[in-house]
Amino acid sequence: MDQLMIRVSQHPLISLLTLGTVLSVIWLELLRKRLRTSWWAAVLLGIAHTLIGVLSVKAFAFIEGADAGAMSLFGGVFFMPLTYILGAKLFKRPLGEVADVFTPVMVVTLMCARINCVLSGCCMGLPMPGVNGVRFPTREAELIFYLVLLILLCPKIWRGRTGGRAYPVYVMAYGVFRFIVEFFRDQNTTSLFHLSHFWAVVSLCIGISIYVEISKKEKFEKRGLNK
Repeated sequence: MDQLMIRVSQHPLISLLTLGTVLSVIWLELLRKRLRTSWWAAVLLGIAHTLIGVLSVKAFAFIEGADAGAMSLFGGVFFMPLTYILGAKLFKRPLGEVADVFTPVMVVTLMCARINCVLSGCCMGLPMPGVNGVRFPTREAELIFYLVLLILLCPKIWRGRTGGRAYPVYVMAYGVFRFIVEFFRDQNTTSLFHLSHFWAVVSLCIGISIYVEISKKEKFEKRGLNK
């Protein structure tokens, strides 16, 4: 038992991702009737989502030129939706509906990655002026952001009231949040703006474009029904 605890403490990310995968699979199992799929397919998609998430954040950090072992959560935001496309084809369901169901899964996965930052002592905020040894709680603020988002989105997704908008709402909110919080994060640079600000703007633009397209499609369909 002691050896197990030591291994868990030495590899917090693996433990957190395992927990996140279990929670994701439970969520997908609860909503699998909406996806019209079997229990084993929901399990496989939950595991695949985590694996794609890990590869995404690692690959994106490599593209950004970060050190080996680093992660960039924007990679997950941009590339984990590949699982939604896979799920839509596998379940033969509309992409927007699949994305609605999977968006909380993405949030939980990225939340686990950020908890790992807290445990590992990375991605810290800048030192607070005039307060020795105290930094801006940027990581903790992001965790609160995720919790609030889950509390707001999950009940609506559960009731089927998001209409394919869960993912664009998330990436818009995340883009705005990260753009602001990056001013308070220690990035080892003297520049006011840096790469994360750029990705935050990209995230916001992606969310807006998807949201607008969904709204246009709904208006077009309503006009067709009224004729």
